[in-house]
Parts: sequence; structure tokens; C-alpha cells
Amino acid sequence: MMSNEYLGPWYENQPKTGNLNNSDMNNNTNNINDDTCEKLLEGIAEAKTTIDLFLNNRFEEAKNRLHMNTHSGMYQELSNSTILFIQGMATIEQENLETAKEQLKTTLKACQANRRKAAISETFTKQIEKSRNIIYSLYTDEQAHAELCYAEGLLQLAFLSMLQDEKLTSLIKCSLKIRQCYKCYRICWRILKYRNWQNEISKSAFESGVHLGVGAFNLMISMLPRRVLKLLEFVGFSGDRQFGLEQLRMGAGMKDSLRGPLCALLLLAYDLYATHMLGDSVVSVSSEQPEHMKEARELLDHWSIVYPNSAIFLLLSGRLEEISGNLHQAITLFQRSINSQSDWIHYHHLCYWELIWCYALQADWQKAILYTEKLALESRWSQASYRYMKAAFLLQSIEDRTAYEMKNHDGVIEKPQEVVDQLLTDIPHMIKRFGGRSLPIEKIALRKSSRYFAQSKRLTLPALELIFIWNGFKMIQSQPDAITAFIMICENKINELFQNRDTSETFYDDYCLALMLKGVCLRCRGQAFQAYMCFTEIIQSKRKLKMDTYLLPYCEMELCHLSYEEGEIDEAVKHLEKALSYKNYHLESRLHFRIHEMDTRLKENKRKLSTVTIHQEQQSPIMKKAGSEYFLTSPSIFSNNSNNNNNNSDNKSISSFKSVDIPANYSSLTSTSESLTVPSSSSSSSSSRITTTTKVKGALSARNLSHSKNSSVETLSLSSDARRLFDEDDLDDDETFTMDYIHDE
Repeated sequence: MMSNEYLGPWYENQPKTGNLNNSDMNNNTNNINDDTCEKLLEGIAEAKTTIDLFLNNRFEEAKNRLHMNTHSGMYQELSNSTILFIQGMATIEQENLETAKEQLKTTLKACQANRRKAAISETFTKQIEKSRNIIYSLYTDEQAHAELCYAEGLLQLAFLSMLQDEKLTSLIKCSLKIRQCYKCYRICWRILKYRNWQNEISKSAFESGVHLGVGAFNLMISMLPRRVLKLLEFVGFSGDRQFGLEQLRMGAGMKDSLRGPLCALLLLAYDLYATHMLGDSVVSVSSEQPEHMKEARELLDHWSIVYPNSAIFLLLSGRLEEISGNLHQAITLFQRSINSQSDWIHYHHLCYWELIWCYALQADWQKAILYTEKLALESRWSQASYRYMKAAFLLQSIEDRTAYEMKNHDGVIEKPQEVVDQLLTDIPHMIKRFGGRSLPIEKIALRKSSRYFAQSKRLTLPALELIFIWNGFKMIQSQPDAITAFIMICENKINELFQNRDTSETFYDDYCLALMLKGVCLRCRGQAFQAYMCFTEIIQSKRKLKMDTYLLPYCEMELCHLSYEEGEIDEAVKHLEKALSYKNYHLESRLHFRIHEMDTRLKENKRKLSTVTIHQEQQSPIMKKAGSEYFLTSPSIFSNNSNNNNNNSDNKSISSFKSVDIPANYSSLTSTSESLTVPSSSSSSSSSRITTTTKVKGALSARNLSHSKNSSVETLSLSSDARRLFDEDDLDDDETFTMDYIHDE
């Protein structure tokens, strides 16, 4: 028997019903004998100790302890399998994957030997609710835990098999394993519901495991795109996100239980990764800190005390600071995570990945290149992606004139352009397939490398495009200086593209990409109207796009979010449906996840509105579509009549309507411009205003809107050709058109 010294303080502090040396063990384990109870509780305690060692960076010690056991129960086998599974997933080395797979098969055999053998008669009696409840109450502790461990092992084996073998038959087998695992968790749920437990340690370990499994399944299924979800529901799967999150929170609340830390880790992964990647590309400027950020901070505050030097929790703390926009603090935490352990360098790769984006968001391309090189040298996950990322950062540094010559592995000095050429030449030979499919980012790398050589070794803002793909801009929406720097990069590229438009066959693809990136940055800075103009112009250029057709559905999603933020729910639904109507474009699966998230949010909003009727018209700076025309509605005044705000004390609005036709060649308007000055949202909003509504057929060129901004005034640049569209009576040569630009708080 293992001494209490190895079982740790958690085991010693449990109720006496779980003390292995307690003489009255019989009284606390009514339906299992002393030997079986002792072995089960010892296995639970050993598994808990293994988790503690693992989270305290003592990876090799945790691994070696499992091999020191003279006898292995199902929990020891499962612990060993889980460590090997994590190692295999981190390395993607065939040897590690095969070792983990064999160990999982051994684990499943150990669990199968202890699972309850159902009688044939139970197939019929289970149809009767009262009889079914009795059957689940008859499970012994060992049988209940065997069912739970079997489900966990089966799920891990399914993922490994899917990663190893891409054949259709293998994928079908994996689907059946997941289906069987799902059924096991349903059985465990009913055992927890109907069975009376005599041992608190056993119940706590089982209950936390059920919360983990049921919560994870519900959460995972609920996040899948609509078309996949319909198929899964047809074959018997179902998922409720709120229920899944509640289960995980209940499991995480059982802080001293076996799987409490694992529930907390899964919640943190959802809060810090899933919600960020699947949500909007920009955090609403007027919104407070999202609830999931508060939850993540509370969880990290607790578990960082329990495991103060844990590489995993340091990584997650860094991630929290990163998505909060605190990049310097994030970099410090990632470096601490790297320095906290050296046993498993594969954990370093997760930190390298985050450090790449921390430096890229600061436009420190050389530091981003440094960590990309480290990943390329040490990680086998996706060499094609790492090479394309390095090439993209190098190209951006060449444009910014911050690139310098570098030495290769042989010590030979190479010019940056030569390095880019070699990196992109190698990409087609490094594409991998996981589960029968290529990674979306590798598909982009392959397509961009081909395009680079096809258009005279040139790409448009590849580094900023990568930041957009990984939802990076939302991390710095609270940092106006960083956003302004990226807007300047976009505008410089747009001007360069227009200068060379006659010699470029892909002008509209390049122009729309730069305009898309500019629009996202403008959204980050709270300039909704200007962002709307950018996205609308891209949509109107859809027939001219040849390659980057993915920009169209992504623009529709941006317009959907803009409309949603302005309270235009019906308009948001229209844009969402348009985004969903596009087919066969790059990054389609990624966008479908975001569409599903927004669809869920809109449905929830409609449910709330169905119970409460709100009769309030919100004036919005965004163009609202009415038939084939666009209405720009905003509280506004002419600058020459600015004194009218003070003179009109009767709080009445005077509306004047001007009709303007915009020509089809709006994007070719010259750059000679007059000023369209827009007070920022911080300007005072008088209670009495003159409201001017300008009806516009078409849209102004977003290219002609500048980004200049100070503490009180935003200035938009309107080209002279576009300016002449207004009647002379509307705008004199020496007149500045002004309008209050108000954000809906």
C-alpha cells in the first residue's frame, strides 16, 4: 500500500470515511468490499497527486511515479494515458502518438473489466422510468468510476485516431467512438442523479468527472456551426452552451476534487481562446469588460495561488493580459512561463506563439520573426504556416524599411528578399493533413505563396492580414496610437496601389484587402461611419474581385456587427444571412463559427425583445438602407450656422433633406480634397439641434475618408469630385460641412 506521504495533503484532509487506514472502512462502503474500496480510493488519490505534480511543472516526476506502481488500477492507467496523450498532441510525432494510443487501449481494457455488465432483461426494464432509476442506483462505486474513466479514455483515443489516420473508414470509427463516449456520459449523469453515495471521496471524484465530461460535450457541440449542428442533432447529439458552462463552473467550484482543476482549465480555455476567436473582430468601444474576462480573472486569481509557478497558469495569465491589450505585462508572463520549467519544451511553443502576436501588434516585426524561427526549428505542428508567417513579417519589415540582412544556418549572410523567396518556395512541399484535411492557415500560405510569384514577388499587407485572421486587432482596440499606426500603413498601401493600378491585374483584390483592414482598424477606434464606408465599398466591388473573394462574407459580418452595435437588429440579421449565403471561399469554416456565435446572440436578443417592447428611435451615424437608396441620418448642423444650437431653446429639431446621386465610378475619384469635419463622440451634445438628413444613392468612396483625429474633432477628407456632387447652394467653396458624430452608449 502507498504511504500517505505520497498521497499529499489533499488526501489527508478528506473526511475519515476515505482514510485508507481507518478501521471502520466497511461502514462507509456499503456496496463494495474493503479491498475494492481501498484500491479505488488509492487510485483516486494517486491521480490527484499526479495532477498536482503536473500543474506544478514536475512533469517527468509525475510520469515516473505512474511507472513505479507495483499494481495499476484504472485511475493509474488513465493518468498515464492522459499524460502521454498531452505529450503526443503537443509534439505530433508519430512515435509519441503511437505510444499514447497503445496506452489508451490498455486503459480501456482495465476500465472495461470493471464496467457493469447489463442483463438482457434490463434492455426492456429501462423503458420504465421507475425501473430505470433502480438500475442506475445499483451501480457500485467501482462500476460507476469505470464507466466514467472509460468515457474519458474513449474520447482521447478517438481524437488520436482522427489525427493519425485520414481514411474515411477511420473517421467513421472515430465518430462511433465519440457516439459511444457520449452515451457513457449520459449513463454517468444518471448514476450521479439516482445513486446514493456512502463515500465522500468517491462521490466527489465522480461528480467532478461528470461535470467535466457533460459540460465539455455540451459546450463543444453548442459552438459548432449550424449546418454541422443539425447533422449531429439528427444522429442524437445535442448541446446547450449555458448548461455546459454551468456544469463546468460547478466542477471548478469543487476545488478539492479530482477534476476541479481540469474544469477550471477548460473554462479558462473557453474564456480566453474560444470566445476571442469565435467572437467579433472588434470589442465594442462602449462595452464594459465582458463577463467571461471577469470569470477568467477570478479563476486565475485562485488557481495561481494554488499553483504559483505553474507554466500552464502563467501562460493563461499572460493570455488574459494579451487579449486585454496589456501587451507588455503579457510578454513578461509568457517569459516567466518559459523560464518556469525545462522538462517539456513543447509548452514553450505555446508561449512562442503568443509572443509572436504580442510583438506583431506592436509592429515589432523583427521580434515576431525571432519567435517564428524558434517555432519553425522546434515544433512540427505546421512548418508551412511558420514559414509563411516569417515571410509575411519580413515583407512587412521591408516595406517599413526596418529589415536587415540575416545569417542562415550555415552562417551565410542573406538579403531579406532572398529569404522571403526561399521561404515561400518551400511551402508547397510542407503542407500537412490532419484528419484528412489541410489546416486553413496552410491553405492560405499555399495560395499566397503562389500569388507572390505570380505577381512579381509582391503581396499586400500580409502581416496585417494574418493579424486580422487571428482576430488580433481587437486586442489593441483600447490603444489608439497602435491602431493609428496600422491605419497609416493601410493608407500608404492604398495610395501606392492607386499609383500603380494601371499595371496591376489584381488591383481590386489588393485594394479591397487594404480597405478591409483599414475598416477593421477604424472600428477599433470607434469610427463606425468611416468603417461602414470601407466595408460597403468592398461589397459594391464584388464583381471585380478575382482571388480574395473571402473578403465579401467577412465584410458582411463586419456590417452585421456594426448594425448590431447600433441597435439595428433587423439590418444585422440581413447582413448575417448574406454572409451565410456565400460558398466555397477561403476560411469558410472559421467564419461559419463566428456566424453561429452571432446568430445565437441575435436570437437571444429577439427573445428579450419579445417580452419587452421598446418604443425608442435611436439616431445612428451608420447609413440605413431603404429600398435601393441609403439614408445617412445623424444629428448635424452646418458650421456657418453653428450658433443655431444656442439660439434654439425650444428643443425642436428642423429636418432638411438633400438628394444626391453618386456615380458608379466613385472609387476613381481624385485625391484633391476639401474638409468634412466631424466632432468626435466626446464633444458636447446639445439638447436642441438642427438635424440634417442626406439621402444618398450609392456610397461615397471610403478611400477619400482620412483618419486624422484629435481630442475633440475628427476630420474626414472628401474628394473634390465627390464634393461637386453637392449642389452649390449646399456647400460653398469656403464652407466646411460639419455634423455631430455621436456613439450610442
